[in-house]
Amino acid sequence: MFQSALDPYDWLDPTERFLEVGLASEQEAAVEANAPLEAEIELLQAKFDALVTPFFERELERRLAEVPVALRESLRTAARTPRKMRTAAQKKLAGEHKDLLQIPNADGEWHQIAEAFPELKDTAGPVNTKISELKAKLIPSPKIRAVYDMGGEPSRTYLLQRGDAQAIGERVGPGVPRMLAARTAPFEAVPPRQGTSGNRLAFARWLTDPRHPLTSRVMVNRIWLSHFGRGIVSTPSNFGLTGATPSHPELLDWLAIEFVRQGWSIKAMHRLIMTSSVYRQTSSVAAEVAAADPENILLSRMPLRRMDAEVLHDSILRATGRLDPTRFGRPVKVTKKENGEIVPEATDAGWRRAVYVLRKRRTPVTLLEVFDPPKPAPNCTERRESNVAPQALQMMNGEAAHEHARFLAGRLIDKHPNDRVSQVAEVYERILSRRPTASESELAVQDLESMDRHWLAHLDQTKHAGPRRDTARWMALGSFAHALLNSAEFLYID
Repeated sequence: MFQSALDPYDWLDPTERFLEVGLASEQEAAVEANAPLEAEIELLQAKFDALVTPFFERELERRLAEVPVALRESLRTAARTPRKMRTAAQKKLAGEHKDLLQIPNADGEWHQIAEAFPELKDTAGPVNTKISELKAKLIPSPKIRAVYDMGGEPSRTYLLQRGDAQAIGERVGPGVPRMLAARTAPFEAVPPRQGTSGNRLAFARWLTDPRHPLTSRVMVNRIWLSHFGRGIVSTPSNFGLTGATPSHPELLDWLAIEFVRQGWSIKAMHRLIMTSSVYRQTSSVAAEVAAADPENILLSRMPLRRMDAEVLHDSILRATGRLDPTRFGRPVKVTKKENGEIVPEATDAGWRRAVYVLRKRRTPVTLLEVFDPPKPAPNCTERRESNVAPQALQMMNGEAAHEHARFLAGRLIDKHPNDRVSQVAEVYERILSRRPTASESELAVQDLESMDRHWLAHLDQTKHAGPRRDTARWMALGSFAHALLNSAEFLYID
């Protein structure tokens, strides 16, 4: 039986239900960086309080004048006491006079304060904005949500016969499936500290026992799935009788043992798989091999796979030089453009990786949404992979992709002015990770000259102000870079 982390253990914040997981060096660096910001925030908060409090007090006294004299002092004290610090009597009194005490004070939301006291918009408003800006610069300490055992005797658990809550059967205790426990260490719950049962710790130790028959097998199968698009067991969430049998059972066993031997290192497993000969195969295959292994069950070739949504998002930013590699911190907000496209907001250093983008049901990032992101409803055991028209339309018409391509074009023109061959060579290297062949370079230069003429004619018709030839060359190279971002060679992993 568990409760949220509310009790004041020294390793747990009793007010936030979070557990600190950062290294000591990370916490010290955060404290050092945050100290001057917090000092400035404290001064501004005091200034904000001094501006808002008189308005709160004035409104409170106006409302108290309408209640009996005998209640005024009690209500005044309750109104000035923060909700979390009110006594039971004050909470009861506040509940009985709820409408009277609903006056925003300096601890309330700014939009409520501004609505109640419009006069404060020009005075307290700028102070509130500055406080919000400083708070956004604070370095958050790495935390995870935490739960722990409730103290005392755990609740008794009984089998319910045929699932009927009224038909209570024999009592059962914590344990693990007998069929999986034969070769592992016995499940023994030893309380690590007073006030906890030790059941969760015992289960974690049993689950990560090197002799456990499933944990390492399931994990290496998922790592294999991420690289090949298909697991050695093609039903990654079902290793039971109703699941698929392994295509290479000996390989699965060996990888599971090797995973444990290397200290359960996921990075080591990635390295092992990606340096193997099977991973380094070409996706091209002879007709007879394809006929003998049409589904590639025997791994006769490397499957041609489209990049996942998050990988595609990050690869576009990396190729065009706009990726902000900053790790950790607050989630990135999204914004909706005039054309309806939803995109992440930029930082001072560019755009952050997709893993840091805020996900909301109502505002999914358009690029990620059309390229099959995982659907956690209720959970995602295996993401689907589709090839549909909206994906091509998004890549061709999405405003964000055009902007990134034009940014790259501007950088290359600055770096290689009037040198189309060098510009083409670097576009290929950045986007396709290779140099163009002689014929590709020649054809690309011809295409760019043709696009130059097209954009010049277009700019003449629109009476574009400024150096039209420079703008035309920039637009042409941007269009070429955008075309490479749309190519199968970029979108697919070979």
